[in-house]
This record gives sequence, C-alpha cells and structure tokens, in this order.
Amino acid sequence: MGAITIEEYVEGLPEQGKDQVREFIKFLRDTAPEYTEKICFSMPMWLAGEKMRDGYIGVSGAKRHFSVHFSEEQMIEELREMLPGCKTGKRCINIGYGDTETIEAVKQKVREFMERKSLR
Repeated sequence: MGAITIEEYVEGLPEQGKDQVREFIKFLRDTAPEYTEKICFSMPMWLAGEKMRDGYIGVSGAKRHFSVHFSEEQMIEELREMLPGCKTGKRCINIGYGDTETIEAVKQKVREFMERKSLR
C-alpha cells in the first residue's frame, strides 16, 4: 500500500534524499499555501485548482535524485535549455541530491508557474 500522507511518502524515501525532498516540499508549501496538496499517482502533488487539468506540480524521490513534475511541458523545455546537463522525462526534471544550482533554477520555474496559475 502506498503513502497516505506526504509525511509518510517522505519517510519511505532513501535516507540520503529525505532532507532535500522535505526542504523542497517546505518551499512548495511556503510559496503557494493556497494550492491543494495531496498524494496523487503515488507522489506528493500541489494542485492549482480542483482538478489536475487546472495545473499541478509534483515531487517524487529516487535513490540518487528527486524529480519535479509540472503539468506544463513548456516548463521542462525551458529548464532543459537552461540546464542541459540534467536529465528530463515527460513533464519532469531529475535533480541530483546536493545539486543546489539546479534546485535553485527549478525553484524559480516553480515560482513562475505558480504566478501564472495563481489562485489569488
């Protein structure tokens, strides 16, 4: 059975990734407290509206990296251009644990995304 809460999700991650994923989750909570947070597709997600089609950001952890997922592929395309050394997937970018430069660039894209999808 998968995680029921975001805290349970983080507890299930490899030890080396827990602190960075927790810090990124705190960033998301602080940046957009009006977003709905929930576990969806077995990962923490922040929804801009009632449905995923309204926009979302998700976070998932792995052994050596964590991924940030965007509902808009354009965000990933922009990050791919800015950070050519990072691996990307369908609507996600992988961030190696300890890669502070990439984390800061992704945080900036998250802020831009949330500003466009603002519920305020």
